[in-house]
Amino acid sequence: MTVCIGNRLKQLQLPEPIAVIGGGVTGLSCFNVLRLAGIDCHIFDESDSVPPLFSEHGDKVMLGAFGVDQFDAYQTILLSPGVDMRRDCFAKNSAKLLTDIELFARLTHKPVVGVTGSNGKSTVVSLLHQVTQLNDQSYVLCGNIGLPVLEALVENEAHCDGYIVELSSYHLERSPSLKLVIGAWLNVSPDHLDRYDDYDNYVATKSRIFACSKHIVANAEDRHVRTYARLINKPITWFSKTGQSADYYLSGTLIQHGNQSVFDMNDFAQIGNHHSENVMAVFAMAERLGISQAVTAQACRDFTPLASRCVVVGEKDGVTFINDSKGTNIGATAAAISGMKQPIVLIAGGQGKGQDFNELAQAARGRVKVFELIGIDAQSMKESLHKAAPCVLHNSLDSAVRAAIDAAQPGDVVMLSPACASLDMFVNYLKRGEAFEALVKEWTNE
Repeated sequence: MTVCIGNRLKQLQLPEPIAVIGGGVTGLSCFNVLRLAGIDCHIFDESDSVPPLFSEHGDKVMLGAFGVDQFDAYQTILLSPGVDMRRDCFAKNSAKLLTDIELFARLTHKPVVGVTGSNGKSTVVSLLHQVTQLNDQSYVLCGNIGLPVLEALVENEAHCDGYIVELSSYHLERSPSLKLVIGAWLNVSPDHLDRYDDYDNYVATKSRIFACSKHIVANAEDRHVRTYARLINKPITWFSKTGQSADYYLSGTLIQHGNQSVFDMNDFAQIGNHHSENVMAVFAMAERLGISQAVTAQACRDFTPLASRCVVVGEKDGVTFINDSKGTNIGATAAAISGMKQPIVLIAGGQGKGQDFNELAQAARGRVKVFELIGIDAQSMKESLHKAAPCVLHNSLDSAVRAAIDAAQPGDVVMLSPACASLDMFVNYLKRGEAFEALVKEWTNE
């Protein structure tokens, strides 16, 4: 840890001792930063065995189910993003709660660009990061992608130009000190409803990005984004797939800025019409960072698609196979469906997170030929999706892929876009995507 960050952390005078909650990469980064600054802290995880990352920390690691009174003696409780702060053991200690994003915001002295949305965040921040690199600027990619924010801070604060942070709704729940030079809200659709009281609460949490942003980039097509943006008296750059009233808009395949064409989406490597919104958001943010449209356009042409995000992974007998395992909610899968011109055999399912799959049925009608459904919520999904196309239930991804191959005809697309979380069957969405790709390669003999 740099002396500078250590001194700043001590100057915050966080009440001790501190309980760090969560044994993943974010929890580890928080724990290490505090420990190296000489702060009294313990880390807690509900697993039964010590995660490998923590094996060296001995009596500082506390395992097992959280008790209602377990954290009462701690003066600060530092939560990882995936931990639900509504649980009794945290709710009763609400005044003590802190997040890694909030701590990051208190410590950094560099400009921060933030991006949120139900879908497209990772693509947008990765592309914007590539734009800044091409412009010889040293922005650090972190948050929900790349490094955890505190690790990014410790390693880069002394020499970077700023940070590009992917912000989930979890990050925005409790981050009053967060200040963004640019805040972009791409879209919102039902997701994480097992974590929020209702959809309105989820949307309101996403909207917090506007309150902490100096300049706003907003999707004029999304009614929720539009409604909240107009409540804020701040500069706004709008983007839209349909309307010339926006600062950036789509005309055919061309992205327009006023009367000027700045990019042809035919030159963008990632498939799907929905990516035009992602590219427009990047142009808008790059403009606010003082980067020329020529540099942004070149970065867009050079961009390599991220794994498991509408990536073609094989072709055989006229059938195209697409891995969109990152489609973990209805909005993402609906966008992927709408971006395809060919008939689709869709592999979907997993943990439904309380979503209403009638919305996916509407998006799929006339586009999806058959649903091959997997995972714990496959049956409940079928109750909604059978209105749009035949549904077949499977007990494994292997079975679903084989059935999809049998159902597909030349000119069709077999697409994995689950609209669900993966944790009922896989470690994460990437492992789910890798399993799909392996099955496709086995079939195509690649």
